[in-house]
Amino acid sequence: MKLFVGLATAVIAMVVCFKLNWFALFDPTEPEKNKSAFMAFLGFFCVLVSVIVMIWAFKKFMRLAPTFIGFCAGFWFSIYFIAAINGIGGMFTVPGAEQATKDVIGPYTGAVIELLISLLGGIIGYNYSMVFILLIQTFISSYLIVRGSTLLINLGFPNEIVLMQSVTNETNGLMKLPTSFYLYSTAILGIWGFSFHHQLQKEMHGDMAKYEDEDF
Repeated sequence: MKLFVGLATAVIAMVVCFKLNWFALFDPTEPEKNKSAFMAFLGFFCVLVSVIVMIWAFKKFMRLAPTFIGFCAGFWFSIYFIAAINGIGGMFTVPGAEQATKDVIGPYTGAVIELLISLLGGIIGYNYSMVFILLIQTFISSYLIVRGSTLLINLGFPNEIVLMQSVTNETNGLMKLPTSFYLYSTAILGIWGFSFHHQLQKEMHGDMAKYEDEDF
């Protein structure tokens, strides 16, 4: 669990630093004037401090782990949800049109959706810790199986950074996700559902007494 907490904290902290443009040094699309080694160092320092503080807090408050991981999972799901909706909307945009169609979900609406889904994830993680942990474990496994396959043959799975940028900026309907992205997503959901059902049945028929005295 400490590993999950540390990874989730590091990812969220890096996302925040990325949005603040502190990691422009590693972005080839950024102009040279925005690139700063000091800001990059500061970003990594903040990430390290965030991880240390969160792991310390986890030792003091056991429920913090599933709650925080739920918040991070909600944020991650919201990004893919917004990107998928805007991607479908972008299919109806004519390239080169004088007035491109606005995104179905704009940056401000997207920020509200991200917050709401993140809060929902945190609430689920807090109230249904054991089941939620199984959900996250099986989802991560399913995601890595499908995402790992794209490192060998990528038929259209977009870069996560590109997705994040597309949901935080107005693209005027120009963000077009290939059909294969939705096939990849369906594969992830299928593997996830099967593995979660199998793991839940295994736990339900196992020794549930091990959860009774744990403060998830």
